[in-house]
Amino acid sequence: MNNLTTLENLSVNFKPGTIDFPQAEELKKLVADKLDQTKGLVATDESIKATKASRAEVNKLKKAIGDVRKKYKRAWNAPFELFETTLRALEGDCDSASQELKLTIDGFEETQKEERKQKVQALIEEMAPNYNVKAEDLPIADKWLLKSTPQKTIVQEIGEQMKVLVNLYKERDEIKKKCMKSDLAPAPYIEMHENGMSYIDVSNKIESDLIDRENTADLFKQAKQAEVAEQKAAMTDIGDGRLVDKNGEIKQELQLVTFTLKGTMGQLDDVARFCVANGIEVVKASNRETVIE
Repeated sequence: MNNLTTLENLSVNFKPGTIDFPQAEELKKLVADKLDQTKGLVATDESIKATKASRAEVNKLKKAIGDVRKKYKRAWNAPFELFETTLRALEGDCDSASQELKLTIDGFEETQKEERKQKVQALIEEMAPNYNVKAEDLPIADKWLLKSTPQKTIVQEIGEQMKVLVNLYKERDEIKKKCMKSDLAPAPYIEMHENGMSYIDVSNKIESDLIDRENTADLFKQAKQAEVAEQKAAMTDIGDGRLVDKNGEIKQELQLVTFTLKGTMGQLDDVARFCVANGIEVVKASNRETVIE
C-alpha cells in the first residue's frame, strides 16, 4: 500500500560510503621509489634509449593507478546513478505537467486580456465624441489591460490622452494653414508631426524649407536674368520695348510677374476680363480655392 503523500516523509535508505585502503602507504612508497629511479636521467646519444624506457615505465605506472581509480569509482557511483536517474525521470514528468498547466493558464489569461481590451476599446469609442476626436487615433496603453488597473484610472487617463489628441489636431490644422499659405504640400509635415516631431520643430522645418526654396528661386532668377541680359546685349534696341536680333527678327521685351490674388468671385472675374481686354497673357493659373474669413 502506498502511503506516500508528500516528500517530507520520503524514505531513502542511505549510508555514507567508506573505502578501506590499507595499502595506501605501500603504494605511495612504490610510486616514490619508481620515480626516484628517474631523477637525474639525462638524454645523450648513449642514454636516450634508457631514458625513453624509464618514461614508458612511468606512463605505464600512471595508467595502472588510473585504471584502479576508475574501477572503484564506477562501482562507487553506480548506486547513486540509478537513484539519480529515477528522480530525474520524475522531475521530467513534473516539467511536462507544469508546461501543460502553463499553456492552460496563459490561454485563460490571454482570453481575459482580450476581453479587457474590447471593454477599453468600447470605452474609448464611447468617450471619443465628447472630445471630438477619432477613436482609432488613440492607442490602448498596456496599463489599461492590467487586471489591477481600476476602471476609474482608465477613464481618467483616456480623458487625458484625448485632450492631448485635441491639441495635436489643432497643431496639425495650424501646420496645414502654414503650408497652404506658403504653397507647400502639407502631407510631409503632417507625417513628421504624426511620427512624434513637435509642433515647434515642424514649424521650424517649414520655415527652413521656405528659405531654401526662396534661395533656390533667387539663384534661378539670377541665372535667368543673366541669360536675358546676354540675349539683350546681342540685340539692337529700336525703342518702345522692341529689339532686333541678329537675324533681323523683331522681339518684344515683356515683364513676367506672379500674383496670388484673393477676392470675391466677381472681383477675380473683373481681373480676368481686364487681362484679356489689355492683351495680358496669363502664362499659368491655378484652380480657384474657396476660403472663409
